[in-house]
Amino acid sequence: MNILVVGANGLVGRYLVKLLSEKDKDNLIIALVRDKKKLNFELSDNIIVIENDLGNMDLSLLPKNIDVIYYLAQSRRFRDFPNGAEDVLKINVVFPVILSNWAVNVGVKKFIYASSGGVYTDTSKPVKEFFYINANEKLDFYLSSKLSAEMLLRSFSNMFETFVIVRPFFIYGVGQRRDMLIPRLIYNIDNYKEIEINGEEGIKINPIYVTDAANAIANILNLEGEYIINIAGNEIISLKNLCLLIGEFLSKKPILRIVNTYKNDLVADIEFMKKKLYNPVISLKEGLLKVIQDYKKSNVY
Repeated sequence: MNILVVGANGLVGRYLVKLLSEKDKDNLIIALVRDKKKLNFELSDNIIVIENDLGNMDLSLLPKNIDVIYYLAQSRRFRDFPNGAEDVLKINVVFPVILSNWAVNVGVKKFIYASSGGVYTDTSKPVKEFFYINANEKLDFYLSSKLSAEMLLRSFSNMFETFVIVRPFFIYGVGQRRDMLIPRLIYNIDNYKEIEINGEEGIKINPIYVTDAANAIANILNLEGEYIINIAGNEIISLKNLCLLIGEFLSKKPILRIVNTYKNDLVADIEFMKKKLYNPVISLKEGLLKVIQDYKKSNVY
C-alpha cells in the first residue's frame, strides 16, 4: 500500500512511519513534514519525504495513487490562544477537510484522523467511544477544533472503505516536547519546581507509551468500516502518584501544592481498542524509565 502520514515528524508520526516501513517492505510511506532538515525518523528505501506547510498546502505535491491517509498533524500553537487560533483552525479543521475531499476524488481507501480524548464532556467514569458529547458544554479552542473536525469529517465517512477517528489519551515517549504533560512533570520534579494538584490525589489518567499507541494505530490498516477508537494505556494512575513515581526514578521528592479546585478524571475505556487493534505491552514504569533515561542522557529538556 501507499500510505501518507501527515504530521510524520510528530511523536506518534515518527514511530508510525518507522513501524509501517518495517512491517511490510512493499509499503511505500509518504511522510509529510514541515521541515526536511529536522527529520525525527531514519530514512529507508520505502520512505519518501514531502516538505510543505499545512497552513498553505500544495496538494499537487502529493502522489495520486495513495491508498491510506493518517492525519496526525497538530498545531504547535495549541496553547497560544487567541493568537494561535488561526493556525489551530487551519491544521486541525480546514486542511483535514480539504484533504478528505481530495482523498475522495483520487480514490483513497482509508482515512484516519487523530482527534483527542479531551473532547468527552462527561468524564466522571472511564469514557467509552459511544458516550454522548454535550456540544453545549464549553471546551477550550483546541478541543473545540478537534470536535468540530470530527463532526465535519464524518460527512465523508461513507466515501471511504475505512474511516476511523482515534481519540488519544496522554501519549508519551522518548522525544516528546517538554511542554507536554509527562516531560513537563519530569522537568519540574528534577528542577524542584512546584506542581499543582487538584484535590488530594489530582486527576486520574491512563497514559500510553508511544510504541504501543503506534502499534494500535498501525493496525487500523486491518479494519473496514467506520469507527471511533480510544487510544490509551492499561494502567490508571493519579497525578500525585505519577509525580511520586517520577520522583522515585529521579531520586528527588516532588514539590506538590494541593488546591481545592476539583477536576474530573480523564480515563479512557480501552476494551474496544484491545479487541480491534492492540493490547498495550509497555508498563507505565517501563515507559517512564525509558523517558527519564533519555532525559538524563540527552539533557534536551
